[in-house]
Amino acid sequence: MRRGPEPVLESPVQSAPVPEVRNHTPYPSQYYQMINANDEVFHVMVSRLTYDLQRLNAQGVPQLATQQTPLVDTDQFYYQANTSGTLQESDYAPFKPQCDILFANARAYAPNGEPAQRWPVGARVGKWSKMLAVCGPRTIRQGVLGWSIDEPDKATEVPLRYELAFGGSAQWPEDLQEDQEPDILSRYDANPIGSGWLDKAWLAKRQPSALRGPQIELFGKPFDNEALRKQRYPVVGLGAIGRWWQPRLDLAGSYDDAWTENRWPFLPKDFDFAYWNCAPEDQQIPFPQGGEDILLVGLMPGGGQFHARLPSNPPYSRVRLQAGPIVQRSMWLDTLTFDMKAMTLSCTHRMTVAAVTGVRVLEICQKMQEA
Repeated sequence: MRRGPEPVLESPVQSAPVPEVRNHTPYPSQYYQMINANDEVFHVMVSRLTYDLQRLNAQGVPQLATQQTPLVDTDQFYYQANTSGTLQESDYAPFKPQCDILFANARAYAPNGEPAQRWPVGARVGKWSKMLAVCGPRTIRQGVLGWSIDEPDKATEVPLRYELAFGGSAQWPEDLQEDQEPDILSRYDANPIGSGWLDKAWLAKRQPSALRGPQIELFGKPFDNEALRKQRYPVVGLGAIGRWWQPRLDLAGSYDDAWTENRWPFLPKDFDFAYWNCAPEDQQIPFPQGGEDILLVGLMPGGGQFHARLPSNPPYSRVRLQAGPIVQRSMWLDTLTFDMKAMTLSCTHRMTVAAVTGVRVLEICQKMQEA
């Protein structure tokens, strides 16, 4: 009898018994398991609720969207994976220690729709706020005294994508033959897809006469010739940052020879679960409780303001243990995704519970809204 191939590689990771899962809500939800840095298995439940920002009730709370957005299974990009900005990351993070505030398909609109060289935009959710500035297209040019950046042209809107923030990469030759290794391969680790970062060796090879300049800036501190000369400027944006960008990558821990010999396939002991927060550090906040004010400035056509409030009827989890007790657990709101093209707000809620507690049933519930 032919029994098929033997297992190529035995895994030392043992999953926990899978509990019965009951979803009493209409929202896209999923159960899965993960291990922590102490090699302990835990259960995860995630739900995604999508609200229509164009339908607010009398209190300014967006109503549930008619079409609920599915959970995001894999990372989504604006164009090619890892060489363009992240549109949305997978919803299957095991745990986020804080809430990410993210903006997808966002554009900055000039006040009153009138062309301008530079203008501010911003957002506020509860006590959190962020301001930045954008400018029209601008060019970095080589002159007698070196490289300098032009004044920006006028514009009425600017895509809020990391391609237009400070950063960049350099490769030479730019077109590689099969199996050819580049002579030059370097990048700005905090934003490898940006603009304005200059690699001297690449410049000597490529000899460009002009390059695109950054259009997304710190509020009150434009990207100028001093920043260009020093090649130091913060990466500014409102969307998710790449998994392999710094400083996020350092949070993933040490995957060295010691890890390969002593820890694989478990997480490194220095793994920090803040790695799963994909928003810029200044867009990570304590878990919202619901009802917080929302203010968006310059992110709507015409450059006006948008006011709303966060929904305040989150799902929760009911945990039935093998030993008999029934425990109610919160599903923390750990991701707020404003899709400015679809005009929706997606709220991702997550709950974890240690497998060692002996879970028999996991339920997702929601309180009935008062009429």
